[in-house]
Amino acid sequence: LSRNAMIGYPAGIITGITYGLNPLFGMPLMNAGASVESILFFRYGFAVLLLGAFLWLGKQSFRITVKQTGILLVLGVLYTFSSIFLFEAYKYIASGLATTLIFLYPVLVALIMVFLKVIPSWQVWLSIFVTFAGVLIMTQGDASGTVNPIGVLLSLGSATVYAFFIVIINRSKAICSISNTLLTFYALSVGAV
Repeated sequence: LSRNAMIGYPAGIITGITYGLNPLFGMPLMNAGASVESILFFRYGFAVLLLGAFLWLGKQSFRITVKQTGILLVLGVLYTFSSIFLFEAYKYIASGLATTLIFLYPVLVALIMVFLKVIPSWQVWLSIFVTFAGVLIMTQGDASGTVNPIGVLLSLGSATVYAFFIVIINRSKAICSISNTLLTFYALSVGAV
């Protein structure tokens, strides 16, 4: 394995696990009466402060072009709506189900890429099949067999918006020179605003 793969695979696994912990922190706050907007404001604001300090201590430039600003604004709005849809879904369906449905986003990314005439490899199709099968297994209803469709639609909306976020990051030549940390800093800054 390459050095990047040795870092990338564990980082991807950790990211997936920690993203799945959203309900652990969000649900108690929502149950105590906190609004989704307040939760996300503090979550994004805290992350912006940490990332800003990391970038500043690493002496990385915060400079971006006007074109990059527009794309980062769109990315920030998409990322924010993905989070809002997910947390709103928690009000209608089990948080585990809502979070599981989010992981359909790779399937949606692949479908968007096919629409853009980029055909995925067989490994990607296999991964899509395994992801889809896993989500189908996880989304079986409770004992009564009922799942609120509003929650499902909100979760799928979150996955769809996030899929567009990923596609824009991977397809935009204007932001390819921006580090992932700086990109995340600006996307979360837009979200906090």
